[in-house]
Amino acid sequence: MTYGHSSRPDPPAEPPTITPPEQEKVNGAIGGDGAATEAEAEAEVWGGRTHWKHYAGRLLVWLAANLIVAILVGWLAARVEWLAFRGAFWCVFGVLLVSGVLVVGRVVFIILGHRYRLTSQRLFIERGILSQTTDQTELIRVDDVRIHKSLFDRLFRLGTIAILTTDATDRQVVIEGITDPDKVGEAIRSRMRTMRRKSLFIENL
Repeated sequence: MTYGHSSRPDPPAEPPTITPPEQEKVNGAIGGDGAATEAEAEAEVWGGRTHWKHYAGRLLVWLAANLIVAILVGWLAARVEWLAFRGAFWCVFGVLLVSGVLVVGRVVFIILGHRYRLTSQRLFIERGILSQTTDQTELIRVDDVRIHKSLFDRLFRLGTIAILTTDATDRQVVIEGITDPDKVGEAIRSRMRTMRRKSLFIENL
């Protein structure tokens, strides 16, 4: 009996099997519909709130109206006996107080009740003070970005961004009265283009 090595060739090695988690890493962070599927790839880019100076115009109008009413009331008080005029005076004072609460209160509610957050894949809008609702918009679904600046916005380097999307529930998303709107708008555009390039790359694989 002779001993030796077999000349039979080794069977070919089978190709490695890619498990679903590994396949997701190969495909990247874009799913079939373009939505984000890998949370680790998402990073926060910007966050902010509406600046109070965005409402400077309407606050000035309200203050001017109050000043005119106060001058008129003082002029009438100088010509009418105080005892006869006292009821009207308190009535006007009450109206001014209520209007001030409504105008200033609405501004405070919008500033404290709205927060915007932009990541590399999505835009979040958080609404509410006690209870809270969060709307999410995938950047890949953004069609157009428009920036509007009023006179006071231009003075204070503020602006409002209107985002047109293909989302059936949120056709237009508004980021109101923020600082440096041009930079935020460009960040949204650039990341929208990056998401679409990734989506096209995955579709061509």
